[in-house]
Amino acid sequence: MTLFENVRVISFEPPAVSEPMDVVVAGSDAVGEPNLRGTILETGKSLASKYPSAKRVSGAYLSPGLVCGHTHLYSALARGLMVDIAPSKDFAQQLQHLWWRLDRAIDLPILEASALAGCADAAMNGVTSLVDHHAGPQAIDGSLSVIRQAYEEVGIRGLLCYETTERNGIEGAREGIRENLRFAREIDADRASGKKPLVDGMIGGHASFTIGDETLAQLGDAVRSSGRGAHIHAGEDKFDAVDSRYRFGKDLAFRFDEAGLLGPKTVIGHGLWLTEGEAELLNARGSFLAHNARSNMNNAVGYNSLLPRFSNVILGTDGMSGDMLEEFRFACFRHRESGGPWWPADFLRCLDRGNRLMERYMGASGSSGVAFGRVQAGCAADLVLWDYDPPTPLVGGNIAGHIAFGLSSRSVRSVMVRGDFVVEDRRPTFDADGIAAKARAETERLWKRMEER
Repeated sequence: MTLFENVRVISFEPPAVSEPMDVVVAGSDAVGEPNLRGTILETGKSLASKYPSAKRVSGAYLSPGLVCGHTHLYSALARGLMVDIAPSKDFAQQLQHLWWRLDRAIDLPILEASALAGCADAAMNGVTSLVDHHAGPQAIDGSLSVIRQAYEEVGIRGLLCYETTERNGIEGAREGIRENLRFAREIDADRASGKKPLVDGMIGGHASFTIGDETLAQLGDAVRSSGRGAHIHAGEDKFDAVDSRYRFGKDLAFRFDEAGLLGPKTVIGHGLWLTEGEAELLNARGSFLAHNARSNMNNAVGYNSLLPRFSNVILGTDGMSGDMLEEFRFACFRHRESGGPWWPADFLRCLDRGNRLMERYMGASGSSGVAFGRVQAGCAADLVLWDYDPPTPLVGGNIAGHIAFGLSSRSVRSVMVRGDFVVEDRRPTFDADGIAAKARAETERLWKRMEER
């Protein structure tokens, strides 16, 4: 049990900053009612006498944990890549020359190291939940369980899937669907036995231009049979949207919808080249759009001028890093440069909305019955303690401005997931040194294998 003493609680939605108060949480070792473990027990004034055995932590600001709504942990070992990559004239060539070479070079030991490195980076940046989209056609079977082990070793939550695609052949696509369903059954079995997994599964697809109608129909069947949502790229580059209309006679989102992929648990990655009608369709289905500003800029694929038309925009990094406050800033500034109408407060809602996605899998409407993204009694104890001494007042009305121009991941002091510290006083509770050493060793193998492909 932990007592956060005399903290000011930050709420992202609705934006608010409390007066100094105490927050008591129950960790995995808490005695008493099992259903209370991993939740916030109570908030209020002067609670130390009521919980004399609780570990007392004083400090600054306490907020809900951050959620990364779309990432690729398999790319974590590409930082500083030293591989001969042919110049690319467009995004399609970049996929062929770089990313599809990288994913073909991944085996399970490389995947383990990459997933651990990505999870560790995210945790140190205040991220308590990561939504991953995996690719690795040479080692599909069991890959999601390897990633799950990395999440559990670091101690963070997440949603995992394998990106089904026909670019490595029809049998490769079938293997991808089987892995998604196998992992969903693994999680279902754990829950049926009384366990509370830190992760859940989604049904992954790469993008429309690498998925034929038969495979898409099978993905829809997997969504229905598993009770999960889809996680799929759509319109990251203009080519994807044009290809869908040319080959299938349908806009991307309508093609997905006819196959049964859209719904309240589905995440569409990027969506830069979706139409107004497709935005309305995603809204009607309650699906999420993951906006990845830094990656879009890096890949020069354009800008999503319709962003304000989507009801459920969340923020992701597309594998760029685990720093969600940096992603928030890029999202704000790129939008302003485009002449868009949103201000930082609008992107603050996007930052918070990742918690609504987690709720649909693990929260009040999911498996655990608790709410996410709120520092209130009964809610999930996924929290970040910030060391931040602002030179100007920090109040509800200007939280977004402080994040855009001041508060950063450098201010993260401690991070808690399900009531247990994964970072405490800037020190990871997981083996960060061992993870880094393993990552460096496997990076050498990965880069060598890329050169051979």
